[in-house]
This record gives sequence, structure tokens and C-alpha cells, in this order.
Amino acid sequence: MITQAAQVSILVNNIEEAKHFYTKKLGFIVRDEIELSPRWKYLTVSPDSANETRLELVKAETPEQKELVGKQSANQVFIMFLSDDIEKDYREMKARGVIFHGEPQPVPGGKGVGFEDLYGNAFDLFQPDTNK
Repeated sequence: MITQAAQVSILVNNIEEAKHFYTKKLGFIVRDEIELSPRWKYLTVSPDSANETRLELVKAETPEQKELVGKQSANQVFIMFLSDDIEKDYREMKARGVIFHGEPQPVPGGKGVGFEDLYGNAFDLFQPDTNK
């Protein structure tokens, strides 16, 4: 029986550039950073409190991979991140230069707002209703 997702891979153009974005702009922390060879670095990040799910930042190497950077989910939301204070997270992330697609709004089950990473991958920030 599958119980949860442990890791999601995101293709990036530059590992260090992506690491900076995810740690400095989104506030994630580095979970693993291992240089396996001069051409391959294993790097995972996650929100500070989310030890279960990690994002692996993978350098796109082949022409096919490079073509997919920023478009892995065909311009649909790639990952939804949960927030316990969406208004605060929105303000802080926006002040750090994160591009949002509007402001937090009521959506089914809570409040949400879309944003993107430095390559254009679409994400959602979502705070579930606590009145249920």
C-alpha cells in the first residue's frame, strides 16, 4: 500500500541558482546535498516543517530535459504547498521577489494563490479552512 509521496524531481537549468531560489525566496531548507561526480549533484530541499516530502532539484542535461524546464506540468499547477498562515507567507515571499498570480482568495476548502519559481513552474499556496 502506498502511504505518501517522498520526493518530487524538478528539472532546473542551474542547481545553485535553483537552490538559492528555493532556500532564499521560498524559505526552504537543504535536506541533502551530495556531489556524486563533477557532473552530478544530488540536492533536495523542503519546507522547514515538511520532513516527509522533498523536492530534488535536477540539472537538465539532455535537449529533451532542457525543453521541459519550467513546463514539466504543461503549464498546470505542479505542486500545491500548504500554509498555516497564507497571508503572512504571501507577504514574506512576495517581499523576497516571488512572482504571484494575484492575491490569496477564497477557493474550495480554504484560501489559495498561485505563484511560480524562477523557471516558470506553476505552484499553489493553499491554506485549508479550519472551520470544518
